[in-house]
Amino acid sequence: MLSSFPAKAENADWLVGCWESFENYSTEVWVKNPDGSLLGFSASVEDAEIAFYELLYIREVGGTLTYTAHPSGQSPAVFVLSEEDEQRVVFENPSHDYPQRISYELNDAVLTAEISLMNGDRRLSFSQERCE
Repeated sequence: MLSSFPAKAENADWLVGCWESFENYSTEVWVKNPDGSLLGFSASVEDAEIAFYELLYIREVGGTLTYTAHPSGQSPAVFVLSEEDEQRVVFENPSHDYPQRISYELNDAVLTAEISLMNGDRRLSFSQERCE
């Protein structure tokens, strides 16, 4: 699946920074690399232990903007940009088991990340605010 959107990682620069949630304590940090790509790290903590972590990468590959997730203990998965606007990006990979769709949206000071199957089933939403 190829995106018809311009493949520019800087279109997602609004992700750069530290984000945290206190619902299930989690932190997600995005930095901009010198080549313009974005590198992210996400971790969730339960009972003072790391429950989940992953390395994330948004970059242009062959003219297409991609999102690569390297979740703890699993093989990496690559998702392709399917939608974007000024403060929203959606990446999809219909052949991946779960999730198949990953989106980020910034509304005011709240960053919402959402994962689901392509048809919207098994939707999980995570709201985060900028770290102090």
